[in-house]
Amino acid sequence: MKFNDISAQDWPELKPYLDTCLLPLTGLTGFEDPAQVTLALEHLRDALETIEIPYKGRVVTYPALHYITGTDMREQLNTISLHLKRMGFRYVIGLTIHTEAALWKDEQTDLLIVVDMKQWTSQSELIKSSISKQVQDLWQLND
Repeated sequence: MKFNDISAQDWPELKPYLDTCLLPLTGLTGFEDPAQVTLALEHLRDALETIEIPYKGRVVTYPALHYITGTDMREQLNTISLHLKRMGFRYVIGLTIHTEAALWKDEQTDLLIVVDMKQWTSQSELIKSSISKQVQDLWQLND
């Protein structure tokens, strides 16, 4: 479920069930031409759907962090994850197609999933299965 699908009136009732925030991280630097940006966003969308669709009743997708230039992404991700938890989310999952993002993992982000889109076309089912397993393992370990 996307953040803008939830009305202010419905949020208090849905909040106990929607305990996981999905935070997309695009990883753009500003050196991409329009076609490269479009491709990156399409790839990110494809990866996000592996969580958004099957876990629609538990996950809320927040707006993406698109640009990484001039920012300590580890610190930014940590701060945003902390704020999201203070707003009531029990879990924060970061998902990105930016392969260097493995270094961004911090103590406040419960799960950081890095999808290598170069492998996507040949191993998409395996990657989707791995993402599902990681999400389910997160919930099972902490519920």
